[in-house]
Amino acid sequence: MSRIGHKDLFIRLFALLIFLAVRLPGAEAQTDSLHLYLDSTTVVSARNTSTVRQNAAHLMKIDISRMQGLPKILGNTDPLHFVRFLPGVQTSTEYDSGIRVQGCDAAHNEMSVSGVPVFGVNHLLGFFSVFNPEHYTSMTFSHSSSSTRLGGTLRMELPDTLRKPVTGSVSVGMMSSQGTVGIRLGKKSHLRVSARQSYMNLLYKRWLKLNDNPMKYGFGDYNLTYIWHSGDKDKVWVDGYFGMDSAEIFQGSYDMGVSLDWGNYMSSVHWEHKGEELSHRHTLYSSGYRSHCLVTEKDASLTVPAFMNASGYNGGISWRDFKGTAQLVWYRAMPQAPSVKGLFSIDDPAKEIQNAGEGSLSFEYDKTFAYDWALRAGMKGILYLTPESDLSGGLAPDLSLSYDARRFGKLELSYALRQQNIFQTGLSNIGLPVEFWFLAGRHGRPQYSQNLSFLYDLDFCRGMFNLSVGLYHKWLYNQVEYKGDIFDLFLGGYDIDDHLLKGRGWNYGMNLMLHKQSGKVTGWVSYSLGRALRRFDNPDFSDIYPANHERIHELNAVCSYDCGRWDFAGTFVYASGLPFTAPESYYISSGKLIANYGDHNACRMRPYVRLDISVTCSIRKDERQENGINLSIYNVLARRNDVMYRLTLTDDDRFGYRPMSFMLRLVPSISYYHKF
Repeated sequence: MSRIGHKDLFIRLFALLIFLAVRLPGAEAQTDSLHLYLDSTTVVSARNTSTVRQNAAHLMKIDISRMQGLPKILGNTDPLHFVRFLPGVQTSTEYDSGIRVQGCDAAHNEMSVSGVPVFGVNHLLGFFSVFNPEHYTSMTFSHSSSSTRLGGTLRMELPDTLRKPVTGSVSVGMMSSQGTVGIRLGKKSHLRVSARQSYMNLLYKRWLKLNDNPMKYGFGDYNLTYIWHSGDKDKVWVDGYFGMDSAEIFQGSYDMGVSLDWGNYMSSVHWEHKGEELSHRHTLYSSGYRSHCLVTEKDASLTVPAFMNASGYNGGISWRDFKGTAQLVWYRAMPQAPSVKGLFSIDDPAKEIQNAGEGSLSFEYDKTFAYDWALRAGMKGILYLTPESDLSGGLAPDLSLSYDARRFGKLELSYALRQQNIFQTGLSNIGLPVEFWFLAGRHGRPQYSQNLSFLYDLDFCRGMFNLSVGLYHKWLYNQVEYKGDIFDLFLGGYDIDDHLLKGRGWNYGMNLMLHKQSGKVTGWVSYSLGRALRRFDNPDFSDIYPANHERIHELNAVCSYDCGRWDFAGTFVYASGLPFTAPESYYISSGKLIANYGDHNACRMRPYVRLDISVTCSIRKDERQENGINLSIYNVLARRNDVMYRLTLTDDDRFGYRPMSFMLRLVPSISYYHKF
């Protein structure tokens, strides 16, 4: 018998281990697979056909093109609306803007386009975001942030290349239309232009109402991206965005009119170099948001302007197992500055313009050892110059240790310290421009949090299914909540600090997700159990209270079925009711409405339940073009979900307080799309 060398023995043992590892029960039924041949052994892996791809237990990449087949709202596919079905992301109502990740506020998230922050990402009422899905190829989502934010990360990604000289798409819906054109400019560059415009006032003026009050509304989004490649290693691109909203609402019960104008903008220049071992990236940008609110009453008018701007530099470098980043940003903000004219008119307060600087330098070391263990260790140094010219800083460690148990899954334990120097708050969170930003300083100390999390991730049935379990606990410091209402703005001597509750908080909970990643039927079921508690320094609020956005239980389900020309999809959500503070009595003093409230956030709305369905018919789909029709029904159950509570005035001048639901119980829509 011939002698077997150590090298040959190792190869045969390795092939045998692979053969045993892939022999999972029930896996023989999988046909949508990729095959890799190693000598006489076949390794089988399911091909991911789902909208969501989990690169790791805490990082998800969403294919926007596949998202188009899911239920739409008035013909629009919105990335932000889709993210709310993921575990750990709070379900939002129709009048609730932003996303809240693992109990954090919406302003705690890092919302960006290729790493450039975007402020005010929602249009009116939070139904749609400013991200035109046709302009982007994918987005990545994570429950944690690598920037100076306490919450999660949502990053929109731009297309890298064009496959054809001219590409484009057109989508016509019931509320707006959008179009995108991509033009290849030679072999090394291409231009991409997108636009979206609404026509609600033209078609729906008769039915466009907010709680039985007539309303006018319109919005637009405009994108331009130019990308230039210099060989295979260098890429330069210029990106720009401009959006605007305008609304007019007449509140008959109060004889009050509201005029709202707001919008955001972003411009950036990027350079990226990819080498065999050394890669680096540099970005210069300017991004901002501005709003103007005019309220007219019988004897008075109120003007509330505000803006936020960030201009800076982002840089990153990676070499072997090391990564480093540098960030410099200059903030310029004006918190809401109410100006009153009329019956209650006094001298207008001086508008406060805040200027602050922030710089950070971080490094990260990522190393796999002993085949199964991986260590990621990072440290970030932060310096912050307040609007009052005070300098503060600190170190923020970021550590994680993971163990890959192969067929038994992957476990990861993480700890991170985060700091954030900007705040967002306001009268409500319903997508109206009555929310504003202010900078850490005299109005509030820099926010920071300590985050501890445990993650378990398992692929089984040869990758057809994925099970993920997450546990988290966050200790939050220097948090704020707004406790005023719109009538406070009409009063003299307005001071932001008089309407802020300041304190600390705790977010903790569990996220579960079972995800079918391949096959004609894909989707997931997720359940989240979480608490978001706050304790304030104000002696009038001495207890521990749930945060305004807390939902204790959430169940989400997403399912899509691809059968060739036809795609069927549905989404379902069940969520515990939001907390609110109920008033106990009302009276009018000197022409002013005064309300006495009960315990803070002591009451709960009814649970939120919604089912959406859609069917997409592909009329033509080949290499040259694709077109089709999407039929969607939003809220098939026609359930009147509570979105907020509001004050009401009866004909006999008596005040009441009752729940308010979305203006439409069931929302059908039809849209046509064409891609070339």
